Amino acid sequence: MKRLSEIYRALPFYFFVGGVFLIIVCQNIFSNGMFLDGLIYSAVSKNLSNGIGTFWNLHFTETFMSDFHEHPPLAFGLQSIFFTFFGESRFVDKAYSIFTVIIVAFIIVKIWQILNYKHGWLPLFLWLITPTVFWSSYNNLLENTLTIFTSLSILFYLKGYASRNYLFIVLSGIMLTLGFLTKGFVAFFPWTFPFLLWIFLKRNSFGRMILDSTGLMIFSLLPLLLLILMFPVVKESLFKYINNQVIGSIKSVVTVDSRIDIVKRLCSEVIFPAALGIIFLLWGWLRTSTTLFLRDNSRKSLVFVSLGLTGVLPIMISLKQSGFYILSTYPFFAIGISIMIYPLLDSLFIKMNYESKGFVMFKWIAYGLFISGLILSITFSDHFSRDKNKIRDMDTILTVVPRGSIINIKPEMFTDWALHAYLGRFKDISLDPDLKTGREYLLIKNEYYSDTLNKNYSIVNLNTEDFKLFKKISR
Repeated sequence: MKRLSEIYRALPFYFFVGGVFLIIVCQNIFSNGMFLDGLIYSAVSKNLSNGIGTFWNLHFTETFMSDFHEHPPLAFGLQSIFFTFFGESRFVDKAYSIFTVIIVAFIIVKIWQILNYKHGWLPLFLWLITPTVFWSSYNNLLENTLTIFTSLSILFYLKGYASRNYLFIVLSGIMLTLGFLTKGFVAFFPWTFPFLLWIFLKRNSFGRMILDSTGLMIFSLLPLLLLILMFPVVKESLFKYINNQVIGSIKSVVTVDSRIDIVKRLCSEVIFPAALGIIFLLWGWLRTSTTLFLRDNSRKSLVFVSLGLTGVLPIMISLKQSGFYILSTYPFFAIGISIMIYPLLDSLFIKMNYESKGFVMFKWIAYGLFISGLILSITFSDHFSRDKNKIRDMDTILTVVPRGSIINIKPEMFTDWALHAYLGRFKDISLDPDLKTGREYLLIKNEYYSDTLNKNYSIVNLNTEDFKLFKKISR
């Protein structure tokens, strides 16, 4: 009964956190349009669900990345299950993104509970107000799935750490195997966790730390090694990924001017939860005139903040960087900051009267905020978050061009990656820039149209803004 009473009292806070999150994302969570990378991943996953390509040899379009080895295949395989069960609606990939957020949220709360803290909504709130976290929730990034596995790895390790059951170390390692099969080597940063626990908390011997670290590495790498040795197709797929994406990005791909750009991005991302933490700590100091409340939790906080940093700093090896590359570290920064302010927060809740008019009012505000967020999210589902004209034109063009077609485009249009993605995602259409092939349909962007267009084609009269579609004249 006591447990049920605690859950009942905590519910309004979870609804409040969920409501704040929905209000933040309501304009985009179900809207039309998606970040290019996420749209490509969606198209590849949808193809896999339709039997186009295989798990270890993924497929984007017939004319662009027909053998897709830009990333390991697990996230695509998982998302393909959603397409198999729910069809090809534009809401399916959004739903998968939201699903990953819900799973990670659950794991964060479970980690918090294993650490013997109450108020699990606190780290959840600090995590969800991180800009890249709510941006990724509707943009279908591979890092969404990766965060599930890295967070599960820490959850299982903590279970093993508390119970001394080595089976949980095995499970923790296997989660990192799945993380690698989702996004590659960036999944392995939880290897540092046993060392961080030892160096900051000193609760186990040096020998136990070495044993746990070794076990975590072995059970992360052994399943991969077995897969590579037993199945040549796995070896071929993963080595293509390493050569194309990992080695290539380190050697030649440059997206930032400085290697420390990823650290700057981290600082800009955690500034909101960190600022709230600092304000709360300052309030606690003014209230008590002491910093003793920091002593007990500062070391534990450093464990999780340092864990997050071990997932960020290795990115500096490459000049190919983006803020969402470190998405999987944000749960641990949120937990670390929450640990610091927990004593102050808990001291307030000890004195809280859950029958007071103030709490009843907060409860209804929380429920109202959550329901309002849901309603607004549905209301904005017909809006466009990006590429408005392109999406409208493609929807119109897709009513004419048969599924699975290969159509000609002007060569200048081939680097319009979003065009490949939208047509591939919704009707398996591929783009051929070689006009000599004389495909049945020809797609021209208005800025590339001229009167010298091949006379073998006639225009298809469609209500489009930026593109013109032509069909080959029958002889």
